[in-house]
Amino acid sequence: MFIEVLLLSLGFLVCLILGANNASACFGTSVGAGFVRHSEAAGLAVLGVLLGVILEGTKLSRAISGGVLVEASLSQESLSVIVITILILMAIATFFHLPLSLSEGFVGSAIGVGIGAGMSVNWGFSLNIFTFWVVTPFFSALAATLIYKVVTRITHAVKGILTLNYIYGKMTLILSFYVAYVLGANTVGLVSGLYQPILERQISALVFGAATALGIYFLSRGITESVGRSIISLSPSTALVAQLSGALTVHIFTQFGFPVSITQALIGGVLGIGLAKRIVLLNTRVARKIVTGWTLAPVIGAAISYVLVTLAGIA
Repeated sequence: MFIEVLLLSLGFLVCLILGANNASACFGTSVGAGFVRHSEAAGLAVLGVLLGVILEGTKLSRAISGGVLVEASLSQESLSVIVITILILMAIATFFHLPLSLSEGFVGSAIGVGIGAGMSVNWGFSLNIFTFWVVTPFFSALAATLIYKVVTRITHAVKGILTLNYIYGKMTLILSFYVAYVLGANTVGLVSGLYQPILERQISALVFGAATALGIYFLSRGITESVGRSIISLSPSTALVAQLSGALTVHIFTQFGFPVSITQALIGGVLGIGLAKRIVLLNTRVARKIVTGWTLAPVIGAAISYVLVTLAGIA
């Protein structure tokens, strides 16, 4: 009983950090554009993430146990190692105000546990996930360039700056909700699925969805700078395009049961807009740090979990 309570507490903390780190990408582009207030976007994001994990979270429930790892159910010891590894990774990312993919950390730590404990790792499925990680920002960038052309034509047809600003305001708020919904369906669904041997599906979804919602609303201000203002300056129209292209990309991949990074998709959308507008004033230092974090997350996660499994003698 004690170990189960401890595991649930650790999982709750993971999702709280997720809300403070990755989930802020739900409205980072809108806040970065200076078009909506943090409190407004965060309120809708809270509702979106809860609905996402409840309605579509099951699509990612078998991505780790029964996916990356052949075993259909993980032992409490193995689950503890994975969650502790994620906490370490996410705490570091939050401290440095960097978007870091929780899904990458989970997959990497699961592989480290599998190797260290002598479990069967589904390398074919894992390779498919790695491929989707590489494809995600490019797919989102391509989508952003296409969506930007459509949005540009529509905005040129709208008469009056006040009318246009009103439309932008409503659309960016709606998209904050949609991006959060996709995050709940993909990343929070991934976490919720790991705990189904301990909690029923709906209860697990509510618990971890609520934890993410708390992180979104109360702890997510700092990281929005990296997604919005720090990479490239966004106008209302480009913020809208970045959100829509990123959310659509992750939502599509969710239907196939692949855990992908919402931050990768959104930042890919931002860069796609830069290409579409032929903007070269890119903050390469920030972008380089973000890409480095994406690359190292699964590797470091695998290394940490392998060491923890070895030290604990889990087999």
